[in-house]
Amino acid sequence: MNSECPLCNLHKPGEHIYYEDEKIIIVDAKNKKGHRERLIVVWKEHIPKINREEEEYAISKLKEVCKQVFSYTDKYEIYVDRFSTFMDHWHRPASDTDPNSEDYEQILMTPRDVYNVNGSFIERIEPNITEQKKKEKEK
Repeated sequence: MNSECPLCNLHKPGEHIYYEDEKIIIVDAKNKKGHRERLIVVWKEHIPKINREEEEYAISKLKEVCKQVFSYTDKYEIYVDRFSTFMDHWHRPASDTDPNSEDYEQILMTPRDVYNVNGSFIERIEPNITEQKKKEKEK
């Protein structure tokens, strides 16, 4: 645990905890970035990477919570860290896809898995950053 890391210190008054066990915690993201809902699953140990089995476990628990939280929409996305402020602590955010959100352009450049609201996998999106940047310059 790192006392300076916000992801290590999620037990604060007012934090809405959706799920917690000895390995992970799932909470509302502090900054929703214009989304109606935005969640984050955090590996409790302060490490940048976890093994595949641990990641599958964390994502499966996040998907269980997402089924309830994102019931207002037909799909949600779980993002891979590409632009994170906290690269040294493993976590994955999840949110709806809202073109009006503050981070929509950033989302378009972020690798992500898309699920329907019952948790079934729809697709993996692996954006080509070079192509995205070219398109932005053309605008």
